[in-house]
Order: sequence, then structure tokens, then C-alpha cells
Amino acid sequence: MNKAILSTKYPQFATKLRKYGYKIIPSETIPCHMPYERDHADLQCLILDHTAFVLSRCKRLIKVLSRDYQVIPCGGFSGKYPDNTFLSAVYCENILIGRIASLDEKAKEYCRKNDIKLINVNQGYAKCSCVSVADDAIITADNGIIHALQDTEMDVLPIGEGSVRLEGAPYGFLGGASGYDCDTRTVYFCGDIDRHPDADRIRDFCKKYDTKIICLSKDMLTDIGGIIFC
Repeated sequence: MNKAILSTKYPQFATKLRKYGYKIIPSETIPCHMPYERDHADLQCLILDHTAFVLSRCKRLIKVLSRDYQVIPCGGFSGKYPDNTFLSAVYCENILIGRIASLDEKAKEYCRKNDIKLINVNQGYAKCSCVSVADDAIITADNGIIHALQDTEMDVLPIGEGSVRLEGAPYGFLGGASGYDCDTRTVYFCGDIDRHPDADRIRDFCKKYDTKIICLSKDMLTDIGGIIFC
């Protein structure tokens, strides 16, 4: 993976990622009920193996990703919750975690055909709510996700809510302030993880899976809609 899809609203994160060798693919700006979601990558694209599900209105993303993936354009995006979250899901090996009623039908059909188990959660913003640190390990503050995964082989680190900035909202999600590159086993945080109250536990959890942590700034953690490595 040498490309990263992310919002460039805070250009310092993209600038830092370039220094680590990534080619930046800016997310698009689309109409949303909540203005702060207009450029969130985790609402615009879901990559499952060699297939990318992309909002049909994101023409530039479709064109760019078509060079490396089979792209399936997805419609039905109203910009209002929960319809705005139909690509917001967490893919871990052979499972996809998301609000099944809201997920895109084409993505669900792909999962059925490829033996990917769908795990239902109440949280529509599933992707934004979770930090992947390995194929079978995530960090989340969402109690519904924690409960849904308790009988699976997923290892879940529960953390407290808040401590993540999201302009226009009371707080953001840590998953939206991060991205996991499985090829290099590295979690990149948009801000300084040591400013989070659960920083020591987060660092220990990543160390457990030999996952590196790189902070892209020394500022407060910022929810930008996540980083999608591809």
C-alpha cells in the first residue's frame, strides 16, 4: 500500500504522510446534512480485498481507484443519517462490521458471495468508531460494537469517549482520527495519541500486535473521517 485517501482540510496530515512515502488521494467534497462530514473518506469509500465500493457522485475517486481496483459505484447517498453511512464498515479478514440495515446492498452481496461474515452493530459510523491495529484487533469506545464482538475471535480494547476534536460536533471518534496500513503494520494518528487519556493502554495494545504507532502531529487528535490506505 503506497496510497492514502483522506481529507485535506487539515493539510498537515497529508504533508506528513507524503514524507513517509505515500501518494495522497484527496477525498471529495459532497453534500451532507452535517457539514463536517462533507469530506470524510470513510463515508465515500469501502475497500474489500481487490474491490472498491465508492459513492457514485465521487467521480474523481472512482477514476483514480479504477487503476488498481475493480470499482463498484454506489448510489443512494442522501447525506442524512443513517443513509450517509452505507459504506462505513470495518473490514477485518473474513468479517465486516457495520449497521447491516444501512450498508450498501452491493457490498453486502459481495460479502455473501465471498464468505465474509456480516456482524451487525447499531452504530452507523462503524468505521469512524474503530481503530484497526491488526487483522483481528480493534480499539473502540462504542459499547454496542464491544458487545457485538464479545463472542467472536476479535480482540477489542475498550476506551473512553471524547478527547478527539471534530469541528462542529461535541467530539469525534478515534477511528476517524487514524488509519491502519496492514502492509507495514502501522497505525497513523491525526494528532498526538499521548494526549488521549487512554494513551498508555492504546500503546500497550498496539505493542501486543507488533503494530507501530506514528503520530502525524503533536496537536490534539482530530477526526478527519479516517485515512484509507490502498
